[in-house]
Amino acid sequence: MALDNDRNRVLVSLRNDPDGADSAMLATSLGLAKDIVERHLRYCADYALIVWNKHGNGSARAQITTRGRDYLIRQQL
Repeated sequence: MALDNDRNRVLVSLRNDPDGADSAMLATSLGLAKDIVERHLRYCADYALIVWNKHGNGSARAQITTRGRDYLIRQQL
């Protein structure tokens, strides 16, 4: 359950930031380790909930997609 909650927190954070965010910014704002955030970003990207192309240092900005917004609505978030 914690994985889903953290994943949802990442998605909500991206939904609330129209410019998107990189993994370091998300890790800091959510109080999670950067590797945990990147795991959630990879999962969300695999399911087209976000757009994110990680560079070697994780500096790419992630942005939520329409599908990601729909997912949050279905989760009542």
